[in-house]
Amino acid sequence: MPSRRRAGFTLIELLTVISIIGILAAMIFPAISGVRKQARHADAQTAFSQWATGVTRYKQVYGYFPNIGASYDTTQDTLYYMEDPSTNLKFVKALSGRSPTGLALSTTDRKALNKNAEEFCAFGKNDFEDFANFNDNSLLVDRFNNRHIRIIFDTDSTGTIKNINVGAGSDSIPPDIQAISTSTGLPARVIIYTTDLGGDFESFDGLGASDFDKVIAIQ
Repeated sequence: MPSRRRAGFTLIELLTVISIIGILAAMIFPAISGVRKQARHADAQTAFSQWATGVTRYKQVYGYFPNIGASYDTTQDTLYYMEDPSTNLKFVKALSGRSPTGLALSTTDRKALNKNAEEFCAFGKNDFEDFANFNDNSLLVDRFNNRHIRIIFDTDSTGTIKNINVGAGSDSIPPDIQAISTSTGLPARVIIYTTDLGGDFESFDGLGASDFDKVIAIQ
């Protein structure tokens, strides 16, 4: 009598297959996550570089940097905190030549920020926080949703950015550019950065240092 053909798998075989799949998944998922993080970092780096290029072009056209703070001090380099709504809005208006939502600049804004309403840099939806609720008060973020963006101008026109003091001290500046906190400084006209360091970049909205990454653009 011919033997009966076995249908399906035994429990041990199924468990073995599931275990193998689990091991493969554990190996693959971190690699995929790493690739995604690298892609986001590259995208953020590109965006910051475009902003820095826009600032450089602005300086070439007008002969001075955008006045996005309370005043324009040519005796020292200037650090701006982009999570400040007023600074954020002025920066976007100055570089894009319009409001974040695309409205034309008022006469007052043109006089203070961009008299020719020229576009030095275009901002896209990925540049802003919570684009689903986008408005003129929306803050700029990097691709890791970090709104704590630091922008520094060489407003004393020495070709070197130096003596920069941030709220949490020099330890909150990425090691690559910590020389900006010293009197020696770093050769640059514009620096834009975010970081995964703590202190000045402490967590918000449920995001912590592990959710961020170091992104730096220097020109």
